Amino acid sequence: MEQLKSPLAARNIPKGVKSCVVHGFGSWFDAIGHERHDFFTKLLPKLTREGITPYLVEGDSRTSRALLLENHLHIIVGGPAMFGPTVLHAYPSYLWGFWYFDELGHGANSSLRFSRFPEHEVDREQADYFFNGVTGFMLRENVSKLGQEPRMDAPLRPATATILCQAIENETPRTHYLTTKEMIVTAAEFDRDAVVYVKPHPHQGKLGRRHILEICADHPNVKVSDASVHDLIEAARVVITQNSSAGFEALMQRKPVVTCGKSDYWHATLTPRNISELRDAIGFGPETMSSFDYSGFFNWFLEKQCLEPAKDNFAPRAWARVRDKLMLD
Repeated sequence: MEQLKSPLAARNIPKGVKSCVVHGFGSWFDAIGHERHDFFTKLLPKLTREGITPYLVEGDSRTSRALLLENHLHIIVGGPAMFGPTVLHAYPSYLWGFWYFDELGHGANSSLRFSRFPEHEVDREQADYFFNGVTGFMLRENVSKLGQEPRMDAPLRPATATILCQAIENETPRTHYLTTKEMIVTAAEFDRDAVVYVKPHPHQGKLGRRHILEICADHPNVKVSDASVHDLIEAARVVITQNSSAGFEALMQRKPVVTCGKSDYWHATLTPRNISELRDAIGFGPETMSSFDYSGFFNWFLEKQCLEPAKDNFAPRAWARVRDKLMLD
């Protein structure tokens, strides 16, 4: 795939949607250029066969910004949320092997945030087969979006909650309703005799981790742990996060998940916007979510809404989204 490194070079590419410009932000530019992701090594040849020539540009460069003004097909990878008549976003979803290919963005900014989970349309046999296959492998092999400590031989002591921290509170625009401190203190004070586990994010900076340790030091029942996210989730009565991938992974164990931020998997969680609502979610979460169809939701979110590059139907499904977006015959 040709790389465009100047606005001058960009002027010579075919006009309109005969060109596809892949905007790789951050490390994605090199990763795509070195063909490290099968999403692109499978999609781009399909576009070429359909008469659309792909080009790669570094996201947010002068060339990228200039090209976004043109009516090409644009695929944003790792960039900010944006909508445009010819813009799609490609990005890994919460579980390895599944990708967004979305009109608005990924994660908390994806269009799934505005969708409804059609729980009455679930194919029970298909959903259970999918759920058991995906979750069985991930839990058995200790697979997570980020590397984890080995699974423990014996279960951890049961806890009121496991809090899965993130390093998002300084990001703009904000996506969290409650801070890490508010989540920890509320859970710790809910039952002072019960354990609360707090897992710092693996990419948490030194200052962020120190801040978490200082908060936890004021509460004897709070235990900071770097154990596998799957062990910590297993021990929890409820799982609390803002909108993390690990929170989505907690659904694999059919745990009540409390998302204290904007997310696109809110359909399967409780979403408090203040401390009082968080306290209620901790207290009533297991009862409220006891009948939720976790396998149906997983099947709908991952298999129906996301794309799997490893599957034979990936290229046709991805092309169908391009055709729909561009309104091609």
